[in-house]
Amino acid sequence: MMATDAENKTVLERKLALARDERQGDTRSILRALRLALARAADEAVGLAMSVIGATQARRELDELGRAVAEDRLYLMLSGPEGALGAACMDRACVTAILQQQTMGQVVAGGFVERAFTGTDAAMVAPLIDALLPRARDMVDQPLDRVCLTGYEFCARAESRRALLLLLEYDRYRVFDLTAEIAGGKAQGQITLILPDRPEAALEGAEGAAAPQGLHLDAAFGVVRADLDAVISRIRLPLAAFAGMQPGDLLPLVGLKLDRTEIVTIEGRQVALARLGQCRGMRAVRLNEKLPDPERIEQGPDGFLAHKPGEGQRPETPPDPDVIDHEARPPARPRHRAEDYEDVDTEAEGDLDALSEYDLPALSTDQVATEIAELAGLPREEETAESN
Repeated sequence: MMATDAENKTVLERKLALARDERQGDTRSILRALRLALARAADEAVGLAMSVIGATQARRELDELGRAVAEDRLYLMLSGPEGALGAACMDRACVTAILQQQTMGQVVAGGFVERAFTGTDAAMVAPLIDALLPRARDMVDQPLDRVCLTGYEFCARAESRRALLLLLEYDRYRVFDLTAEIAGGKAQGQITLILPDRPEAALEGAEGAAAPQGLHLDAAFGVVRADLDAVISRIRLPLAAFAGMQPGDLLPLVGLKLDRTEIVTIEGRQVALARLGQCRGMRAVRLNEKLPDPERIEQGPDGFLAHKPGEGQRPETPPDPDVIDHEARPPARPRHRAEDYEDVDTEAEGDLDALSEYDLPALSTDQVATEIAELAGLPREEETAESN
């Protein structure tokens, strides 16, 4: 009986402290918002009666978060704006009560079982967190509080306390500890919210509100829906085999390449190649990088586009036989006419293939002049002298 009186006194003290916090004005408005939002979110999301009987908040640096995160909790990661990450931690009493309400329709007092938390637990608890934060954001007035609660939703489960602390990378966080009474006093649980403290985002929001509002193209494209499918393999089956397929049949994936996953539109058109993997516990793809195109010059009149070679790379062009290089002139070769060989007796001379065009007898100047005169049909000097 004494233990029961002590517990009731502790609960009463927490309720009185919460009431005092509410009378202190706007500095505690975010705690009031969380108290009201948790009661409504629990009722609408999971059909469970929950009321906050104690709430505290603190600002902690990243290296101080270890003191704010307790062991043996269900650790939920929350994705926020601009890649920010937050977290929500629930003790076993809260998780068990939510599961009992969703599976059995009621909460059984003292029905807690010591076991490891699973991804199924996170999936069944996540709707409560996703409904809590937007409701609390709509109830606060301070810009810093609104920024702190805006844009967060469940994305993955952290396996352990250490994994959660490693995933949180922001410089400073706001830590909210909520003590909740569940199902009219059948259970009492603890919920801890860890959200990045971003005063610079609140300042940017205030400046944006003061500036004239206009149409922002990036905001318009941010809400455009694009359905893309990832194709990891393509197989061909006979029509009879396809018609006879049943649930549970295994399909052989031939030529599976996870680093060459096709990204196709709803029309079946391939738009990119990507690498299949995981990001924060969810399936994700990373688009393969495309090599840069070579530098292009201006388009010519005939539509031809020429590419400049890269630095240190000069293509080797084979020599063109129709182009004369005047800098490297080949040695001159003697020219011969067909008439020079008219009197050659091929049968008497033997094998002409052994002869070369350069195998000519050496002639003196007078002999050369005589040969030229005979070829031109001119009389020789001796005949000219005799006739005179």
